[in-house]
Order: sequence, then C-alpha cells, then structure tokens
Amino acid sequence: MSRKFNRLLFVVLSLLTVGNVWGQRTCGTDSVHAHMMGLPGYDRAYSDRVDAVNAGATDRLECDVPLLIPVAVHFQSTGIPIDCAIEMAVSQVETLNEDFAATNGDLAEWVESQTTIWPSIDNGESCISFCLATLDHPDGFGLDEGDYAVTLDQTTGDNDASWAGYLNFFVRTIGGGTLGYSPLGGNGSGDGVTCDPQYFGSVTCGGNTISGTFDMGRTITHEVGHYLFLEHPWGGGGCAGDDFVADTPATDGPQFGCPSGQTIVNCTAPILWPSYMDYCDDACLFMFSEGQVARMETYVTQDLQNLLNSSTTACEEALCIGFDVAVNVVGESCNGNDGSVVASSEGGLAPYEYVLNGALQLGNGSFSDLPSNTYTLEVQDGNSCVFNQTITLAQDEPALELVSVVNEHCSDGEGQIAVQVNESSTFDFSINGGDSWQDTGSFVGLSGGAYTIDVQNVFGCQGSVEVEVLNTSELDLVVESKENVRCTWFDNGSIDVRAVGGDEPYVYVYNGTETSSSGYFSLLPLGDHLIRVEDSVGCVYDEVFTLVNDFSNLGNDCPCSIYVPNAFTPDGDLQNEVWEVKASCPVSGFHVQVYDRWGVLVFESMDSAFFWHGGVNGYYLDAELFLYRITYQWGEEENASVETKVQTGYVSILR
Repeated sequence: MSRKFNRLLFVVLSLLTVGNVWGQRTCGTDSVHAHMMGLPGYDRAYSDRVDAVNAGATDRLECDVPLLIPVAVHFQSTGIPIDCAIEMAVSQVETLNEDFAATNGDLAEWVESQTTIWPSIDNGESCISFCLATLDHPDGFGLDEGDYAVTLDQTTGDNDASWAGYLNFFVRTIGGGTLGYSPLGGNGSGDGVTCDPQYFGSVTCGGNTISGTFDMGRTITHEVGHYLFLEHPWGGGGCAGDDFVADTPATDGPQFGCPSGQTIVNCTAPILWPSYMDYCDDACLFMFSEGQVARMETYVTQDLQNLLNSSTTACEEALCIGFDVAVNVVGESCNGNDGSVVASSEGGLAPYEYVLNGALQLGNGSFSDLPSNTYTLEVQDGNSCVFNQTITLAQDEPALELVSVVNEHCSDGEGQIAVQVNESSTFDFSINGGDSWQDTGSFVGLSGGAYTIDVQNVFGCQGSVEVEVLNTSELDLVVESKENVRCTWFDNGSIDVRAVGGDEPYVYVYNGTETSSSGYFSLLPLGDHLIRVEDSVGCVYDEVFTLVNDFSNLGNDCPCSIYVPNAFTPDGDLQNEVWEVKASCPVSGFHVQVYDRWGVLVFESMDSAFFWHGGVNGYYLDAELFLYRITYQWGEEENASVETKVQTGYVSILR
C-alpha cells in the first residue's frame, strides 16, 4: 500500500465517519473496505478469498497446533514516551490473548446468559494467539534483540513494508469519532490495524487517558477480527445482510451501550450483542462465536502463513508452543505428612527438570509425603521453556459425625451432645471455642442454644460441627377472644387467652408488668401486646397480639365526650385559623359560650358544627385567655340522654 493511498484512505475515513457524538463505538473498516473494492481487480480477488474461506471454515476441525502471530506496535505523533508505549502495548496483547482464548474474566456473563438468550450458540475458544515480538527486528529502527517491537514516530500512515511478517498496530490520533479501522482481511505484508491512542490497551499513562467507555482493549480485538476476515454481524446492512458466519443471528444494524442481560430481537432471533464484532461498550463485549473462530482460524492458515512463519523467529515463545504441564494434587490426610504433587509434562523437549520448593527431581515430577503448605512448582524443558504454578496443598477435614442430641426441657439444663470422629488417629474435643479440651465427644449439662464442637489431632487436622440444643415444651396459648379497639377516644380492646399443654397453675404476664392468674386483659390500646404464660415447672410461652381500630363495630361502652382545643391562631397563615370542637358521638341540646376574663360574653352558638374566628361584632379580640362553657346531651334529639353534660375550660387566642 503506497503512502499516497494512505493519505487518500485517511481522507475517505474522515468523510465517511460522522463522529462519536454520543460516546458510541465507530469503526472505519466498512469505509476502508468500500474504498478498496473500487480498486482495479480487488473485488474479484476479495470474492475469491470469501469463497475459499467460506468453504474452509465449514469443514474446519478444532485446531491442535497453536497459531502464533507476531505483533509490532507503532506510535505515531502521540507524544507518549517509550516506557508508557510499551506498557500500553503489553496490556493490549494480553487482552487480545485472553479474548481469543476465551480466558477473559467477564466471559462469566456469557455463561450466565447463554442458556437463556442464546441456547443454540456456543462460545468459541480460538487457538490463535499473539506475541509482542522481541527477536529478529527489521534493521533501521534501533531495536536490539530482546526489545519489544514498539516504535515511536518511525512509521507513518497505515502500512510499512519494513514490517512485513508482523500484524502491525498503528497507534495515532484518528479524529472524526472513529475508534479504529482495519482492512477486511489483512495480508501481513506491512499492513495492519489502526487505533486511536484513547482506545488502545487498558493503561492510562504518559499523558494519554484511556476512554472510560472503551477502556478494556476491545477496540483492537474488534479490529483484529476484521483483519482476520470477520465482517460486522449486520453484513451489508438489513436483515438480509450476510457476515458469512452461520451461528451469528441476522441483525439490521449495530448495538450500542451496554445491554447486559437483555434479549434484543430486530430481525428473527436474539442479536448476539456480546460478540466482539458488534458496537457495544467494551464492558459488554466478551466473546466470539464458534463460527467466527472457525472463520478466523481458516483465514490465518489459508492467507496469513507469512505471519505464522515469522513467529518462529520473532517470538521468544515460539519454541515453547505446546509445552504444558498437568498437575495433580492430593491433600494431606488426618494421618499427617502424606500429601502428594504429581506433575506430568506435555509437549516441549526432554529432559525435564521438576522443582518443588527447591527440591529437584530429574525426569520425574512425583513428590510425596508432603504436609499441608503452599508450594511453588517449576518445570523446565530442554528448550529452557519454564512452567510455574503455585500450589496450595490443603489438609483434608476429619470425618466428623454427630451421634446424638438431647434437648433440655423447660430450661432444666439437661441437654446433651455426642459427636465422634471416624479417623484412625486420636482426636481431642472442645465446645464453643473453649480453652478446655477433652478426649471424648460427649458434652452434658447443656442449656438450649447453638453450639460449635471443635476437633483436632496432633497433626493439625481440624474440623467442627454446628449443633443446636432446643429448650422444648408443650406449653401453648389458646385464644378465647380478642376484641379490637372500638372507640374513637377510648381504649377498650381486650384479649382473653387460655394456657394448655403445661403444668397448672399458670401465671399470665401482660407486657412484662401486669400479672394475672387469668388470661383476660381489658381496656387495651392500639398496638402490639406481649402475653407470657409460665407454668408451675418453669416452662414459658410468649405470644404477641396486635390490636387495631374497628369502627365497624362501635362498642356500647364507648363514653361520649367532646374534644376542645385549648388554643388557636387566627393570624392569616391558613393554619389553625378557627376554634371548633369535635364530638365522639351524636349530641343534641348543644350550647357553647365564651367569656373574657371580666366575665363578658364574647361568643355563643347553639350549633355543634360552629366555627369561631376569634372576634366579636366584626372586631378581632386581642390575644389572651378565654373561658368556655359547653352543655350538651348524648344522642339525637328523639333519644337524647336525660342528663345534660357540662364541660368547661380555657382557650387561648394566639396572634
């Protein structure tokens, strides 16, 4: 690709990507591809590649040899220093390897949602891996053997033939809201993926701040998918679009944001929005489908052999491809010092050296007679490839059995617990973390409660069992009657209970204070009421009863009274402006009189629904204390009580 074409391509991208106005992912690959399809002969060559990859992906078997691709990263006019650039590049390659191998931690969300939303789609674990090249660098870039293939301001544009044989990442400011772009099917001859530094890797450093939305390195994962011949899931657009992958549902366009856990259907099946090839935020992209993986692996083997060949000289990891170690750990039993670690090498070059916490075994990875501990296993093959693993060898818990539990009865303190350990070694026993240990698992004289029985032996084998001792009794309460409060301003609720199942005589206690030999309690207010009964042998039973208002059945014992406020504030603030009274029952013969402190009548009414505004003859009275006198009879006029009630008191006018 010529420099002239690079400049033209950048102009095309600038025109065709409208910007990331809402913080949404924008990929320029479709624009790159559309432009390249207009180049002479490209469309025919592309069509031939599509046919070949479609055929190969359909018949592709699971690969058993890793496909290692060397990576070089070129920062262009970013101002990012080399230490930071290397840190960003390392983080990006780590993300790529996790995403392609399906070892990324957020894959758990796919596992949780897949059976419900996408039951017919499986996640793909690709055998494609990437190394940040450290060997056999091209001349003229100042890189020594062992240096990472990371350059600063030594390349321009999106292609550099000096770096043929590498998957190149060109990191530079793109603008226009585009996060990155790639050829739709790279050639490994110096081309690569272009990414804005805000979306490259997952490290903020050197004056560059990674985007808060696209901060996990998934922009490069997305663009590398394009480089390995994956299209966007919507293909050419619309529900008839085709991305040439059978297990990705049809969709008419991209998804944005983070639709975690959602089922979204816009064609005929739920959209596979977690696919790295969609446009969601990094946090909601976490998988390739099996079909996408098969297509990429096919493209690598058919069209990118130059990259695979280059990995044998550019990647330090090349000699170690396929070298792995299987580790089997058997914990220490309660008999002590009988744990084991057995390591078996797979692949690599013999002879093998096995070292466990400094103890060397040549050609044999079996270590036995081990106590529980944390161990470091190191295995090295004949190519000096090294496998490391930290191993925690735990001690088995003892076979602890609960033999019996005897509950106490009515707080008699005669509860019992018996446990035993089904092991050949001797154990001691303790209860509730006490300092005292005994050689038997029997504990007596226990009150009701929760207990922890601990066991241990001289080899440090420990275990425990949780046991509950109950305080049993047949004592219970039978409710004879319960009356809710049936008066407006008077407490007349009642509870009548009877004890059963215990030893007479019984003592009843109301709310912890009022004691009675009967279970009847009256004149009770609204709310919760605790009634406890205790029998002659000390058994206790508690029950809470709740009383509410029941105005549908007003009680005959409700007294008739009139509520009279003792103050009001006729000051124009619309709060407590008038003086009025309320009766708890119908009244007749009503008469209210109000006198000032000199005995002068200032207000009078025969209507029980009166209002007094605090004035007389059109004038407001000064703030002071007034005497009132109210007379009335109970009931309506035709059945009013004979007795006339008189109620007197004081009311204050406050201004």
